[in-house]
Amino acid sequence: MHDFKPFNAGLTQVLTQLAYAKHRQLLLLSGEQSWCYIYAQHLLNQLSNSTINVLSKSTKLTTSSWPEHTHQILGQEFEHAIYDGFSGILPDKLAALSGTVKAGGLLILLLPELGQLKNWCDPALTYFQSYDQNQPISFFNQRLARLLEHKSALHFSQRNGWKPMQKYALQPGVIDLTEQQYCIEQIIKVANGRANRPLLINADRGRGKSSALGFAAAQLTTKKIVICAQQFAALHSCYKHLSQQLGLTHNKTDKQLANLHFFAPDQLLHELPKCDVLFVDEAASIPVPMLIKMLAHYPRVVFASTMIGYEGNGRGYTLKFNRYLELHYKNMRSIELKHPIRFAAHDPLEEQISTLLALNAHYEETNLDSAELKFNELSSAQLISDEGLLQQIVSLLSLAHYQNSVNDLRHLLDAPSQRIFVAQQQTNIIAVCLVTLEGGLTTAISEQIVAGKRRPQGHLMAQTLAQLSADPATAEKRCARVVRIAVSPSQHNKHLGSQLLTYSQGKLTPECDYFGASFGANATLLKFWQNNGFKLIKLGFQKDKATAEHSALVVKSLINDPLVQLLEQQFQSDFALQLFDQFQTLDQRLIEVIIEQYQNQDINTDYIKRLIPLLNTDFQLFTIKPILWRIFWQSPQSLKNCDEHTKYLFIRLILQNWSLEKAQSTLQISGKKTLTKQFKQAVINWYDTFSHSRTS
Repeated sequence: MHDFKPFNAGLTQVLTQLAYAKHRQLLLLSGEQSWCYIYAQHLLNQLSNSTINVLSKSTKLTTSSWPEHTHQILGQEFEHAIYDGFSGILPDKLAALSGTVKAGGLLILLLPELGQLKNWCDPALTYFQSYDQNQPISFFNQRLARLLEHKSALHFSQRNGWKPMQKYALQPGVIDLTEQQYCIEQIIKVANGRANRPLLINADRGRGKSSALGFAAAQLTTKKIVICAQQFAALHSCYKHLSQQLGLTHNKTDKQLANLHFFAPDQLLHELPKCDVLFVDEAASIPVPMLIKMLAHYPRVVFASTMIGYEGNGRGYTLKFNRYLELHYKNMRSIELKHPIRFAAHDPLEEQISTLLALNAHYEETNLDSAELKFNELSSAQLISDEGLLQQIVSLLSLAHYQNSVNDLRHLLDAPSQRIFVAQQQTNIIAVCLVTLEGGLTTAISEQIVAGKRRPQGHLMAQTLAQLSADPATAEKRCARVVRIAVSPSQHNKHLGSQLLTYSQGKLTPECDYFGASFGANATLLKFWQNNGFKLIKLGFQKDKATAEHSALVVKSLINDPLVQLLEQQFQSDFALQLFDQFQTLDQRLIEVIIEQYQNQDINTDYIKRLIPLLNTDFQLFTIKPILWRIFWQSPQSLKNCDEHTKYLFIRLILQNWSLEKAQSTLQISGKKTLTKQFKQAVINWYDTFSHSRTS
């Protein structure tokens, strides 16, 4: 029999204190799995009158579930929550669950005894390892155990019993609504005020940004409001407060309530519904190009975002989108909600989770001084033994990248195939390059990859090379793929990224055959990789949901293998025809950068003989397009020295086969005659450049 009395007594006291302080707390239950389940179930029975979310794969805990996606957890509120670590420690899920706990509540974490975490077989460990890797040691769990030992969390251990919380300074909890009220006023001001004055709201979880949207909507009943978000479930708080303010009943599946109508981002931009004001919640999870399109169509927009990793946001969103708004909308406003309203300030659980998962990592900008700049390789063991160093790495990666996840921390520490290269000045990290090693697969697996029957986890570049070459032996070779490269914002345009790539390549050359990277392609990024000697061999047909960009794969050979050159030629040959179809809407600046790598060929003189007489007539697009297309792809460098408008029209109308109507609509040119005149002038401009290059 288990003696629950000491546990019950300590728990009752803690819950009373938390309710008084309007705080939340982490409760660690550690011991054997069966013991933890018994006490967790006891808790569920004791708190049966409370709402409790249980994340577990085990059926031994009542009402347990294990959502596949983090967004299925968000947008909800519970009095308490249980996370079953024996089902696997996934930082994204743990962080998201913590954000759903209300004031006065507990987040109960089930784990083995902390001293056993180093050698514990965590079911989630394989999630962070590539195929055919079985490293049993988790550096993430080692760090977790060390921090939990020193955290002021509640701890009930099978071995050591109840560890009470440190003495609470029992102050009554106060919820400060001043910031939120100001936020509501600013939202209403956008709806009723002048056009083109967007509002940007940033906040950590629990600060009331979503509820502020609901309160504001309730005061704007005469306005038609469209609310846009990646996940409808995340808008629960907004709809709840709107229904309460208006005294309406709301079914959680209803996407329209009173004057508020929900549209997903893709649907919004496709249908462009009319409204008086557009609310965009969790804007940081929507690609910036899509946000810019929303701004272009809707004159009154409010953007709200939770600036913390488990919403799928990178701090790169803040920098990139803020810069765009400040540049193009001089009267834009920005608000940051700092004070929590779901719980009182200085909440223990928020501080505990932020520390455990490095959510509070902040990068301190430094200016290069006279000290020597050094390049080094770091290991996971070094990172967990130096928390300051780890915080710098995590914060720089978060600052520089658009799409981040709390799971990135565990990938950083527990992916054995990953190599970490840095540029540093004294103790300051200036740049980071994360590289994952791939390939070295067996012949049997490689043959299955080429046949399209296998996609082994963590070998993206190796399997792509094998499939493009139709040669299984390619996947048996070793590859190094850059997962992420980040440079301190103050050190941009100083070639530090290129220097770090060169250093990384030197370290990897003895053990790898190919060096490459996969990324959301835009003109600037592709140019960077091309300038560093990488060749574009693939461009994904579908846009990435996170970046709204096509995924590019660039590679260079470290062994003078002609394969990369062959694959580049294959891509270039196919790309000319794919511009008619899969890439018909591809950004023309990206197309320019791709075409710059093409080589001129011997031109068929018969084509020139056909073209010249046409140029002396009142030619139309459909009559001259075929011959222009043929000549261009024999002389792709002919576009290089043309003016920007000529490049744009030539790419859109000739290479991408746009109609005059589509180009006219996109360019917002009034009158087909005007565009036709511009097109004819563009052809003349191109031909002048083309002729000059042939005679010079």
